[in-house]
Amino acid sequence: MNVAALPPKLRREKSLGHQARKALATRERILQAVIELINESGFSGATSGQIARRAGITWGAVQHHFGTKDDILLAIIERSQQVYLNQLQQAELEDGPLEKRIDHFVDAVWEHYRSDLYFAFSEITRASRMSGVGPSSKALAINEQQDKHINIMASMFADYPVSHQSLKECFRFVHRFLAGFAFDRIMDPAAPFESAHIQRLKHELLQLVSNGQGRASNQHPTGGL
Repeated sequence: MNVAALPPKLRREKSLGHQARKALATRERILQAVIELINESGFSGATSGQIARRAGITWGAVQHHFGTKDDILLAIIERSQQVYLNQLQQAELEDGPLEKRIDHFVDAVWEHYRSDLYFAFSEITRASRMSGVGPSSKALAINEQQDKHINIMASMFADYPVSHQSLKECFRFVHRFLAGFAFDRIMDPAAPFESAHIQRLKHELLQLVSNGQGRASNQHPTGGL
């Protein structure tokens, strides 16, 4: 097999020894077990015993790979954030007319927000902030992730005079719309009018960006966001 022709993630895995690959597979199984349990029964359903049973190993083995349950939850948060940013970076956001960029942007964000991984992320962050259960709020680094998101948006609109303030407005608007819409899909999985709502979001975002071009005097360099 030509290892050089494989995707980067598979190349890294192939470069590991047998034991390291086995450990990586076990960690993946543990994370997937937690994601599934949270999606099926909410945050409270991911107990230590349930995680071990779903992963097919003992809780002691789980601790060997992650340490504490909070470490598992933090790993899911970090994965959710990284998957999200990777999706945005691969969404062809810097080419073509503005409407096309916005289409790709919203589709990429929505693909993540409707995923099981995002639901697990949202349940963990909600439990952490409301009841103090799970990783500390400092570990969540939400502001840092917001800045990365806005930097991607700044790159997306680099050849349009969109102000820094408008970028922040766009970020909040898209996040709040899709976070609420993702919750609606939980309450009603049939998600009536989904395509119409997503199209409306794209239209409103285009208006926000277009209006933001009139406030270019407030624009900051991407590095200063």
